[in-house]
Amino acid sequence: MVVRVLGGEGTDRLEAISDGVFAIVLTLLVLQFEVPDVPSAQAGTQLPPYLLGFQSLLFSYLLSFFTVGVYWVVHQNLFQNIERHDRILLYLNLLFLLTISFLPFPTELVGTYSTRLTWGLYATNFTLVGLTMTATWWYAARRGLITDEISTHHARLVSIRGLIVPFVFVSSIAVSLVSLDLAYWMPLLIIPLQAWWVRRYRSLQGEG
Repeated sequence: MVVRVLGGEGTDRLEAISDGVFAIVLTLLVLQFEVPDVPSAQAGTQLPPYLLGFQSLLFSYLLSFFTVGVYWVVHQNLFQNIERHDRILLYLNLLFLLTISFLPFPTELVGTYSTRLTWGLYATNFTLVGLTMTATWWYAARRGLITDEISTHHARLVSIRGLIVPFVFVSSIAVSLVSLDLAYWMPLLIIPLQAWWVRRYRSLQGEG
């Protein structure tokens, strides 16, 4: 009996389904907003306080949209350097898409109910997104599915960078036990940490 191994050159179909999932997720995020049902004659008085109630939803929407958008860019960049695929890589990418596709649910939860539980679910979801994306890249690098221009050291640095987002969101869960408001702002740390990684990477490349 011959066992067929699902693998080969190129990742076009893998990237196509990934782009489709990203597009759907980014669209679903905005569906948590509903047009308020108020009488037209009373819209001037009833509409403003109703819209002000969208503050938490708007915050969670913007945070999720930005972070998902960043992961779309990261996914595109990584797969520019992944030239081949095998069955395990396909399943790892599907696992990553599973975590991405689930995001609209905790996004609406945390936007509607500001509790430690909802933030914990939200942060856990983003932690899994980061870990599965990093695992996909790490596996591709270890199995030699990436371009020969990427050295082992370079691939390891990229893997380390992929752990920044999970680290921040896991830390935010711990911070939420002390201050939930502060936990909401923890994801902003991703920006300086990413900038630090870029400077560190460029300095190491210069040393090399």
